[in-house]
Amino acid sequence: MGTGSDEYGRLIGPIESRMMRSIWRIVGDPHDAEDALQEALAAIWKSLRRVQEHPNPEALILKMCANAAYDALRRRRRRAAVGLAVDIEDASASPAESALRAERRAEILEAVSRLSRKQAVAVMMRDLEDMSYEDISQTLGCSEPTARTHVARARTRLATLLPHLLDHRPKKENRCEESDRPELRDAFSPERELR
Repeated sequence: MGTGSDEYGRLIGPIESRMMRSIWRIVGDPHDAEDALQEALAAIWKSLRRVQEHPNPEALILKMCANAAYDALRRRRRRAAVGLAVDIEDASASPAESALRAERRAEILEAVSRLSRKQAVAVMMRDLEDMSYEDISQTLGCSEPTARTHVARARTRLATLLPHLLDHRPKKENRCEESDRPELRDAFSPERELR
């Protein structure tokens, strides 16, 4: 094994853009995302040995990123900064489309913030990062069935909070099959038709 900084670079280098994406999806603001990424990187450096020894270091790193992002959201609320989350815009987006996208993103982030921390992390990892239930369970420190339960409950709650954005109705037996899941990724997508 190399020096601490070599090992750090080996762990972080291949997934740094994924780390930033996962943080940005939670905080919705590029400046807050940069700050949260720096905090996550510092936490990873402080816990380097624990990260190295984890059965799935990438999943642990992404959990640390999600925690840093939620900390950033809490700080934003404490500062009482009111406004819509900023959406990364393409050059062709009209001001009206940009405003609607920003409004939708803020609505989604507000709904996700109403979930329990484990549910929020689990559904973001599954639906936005396409992580396996095994990776999610290792990240959350729970069994795979429990990880599935966190995701299913989060999806059900989000479908209740965002019925106009997530085309999903829970089945009577309250089971959310993979094919029936609300498309959280699509709700964040700029291509989705805004209603």
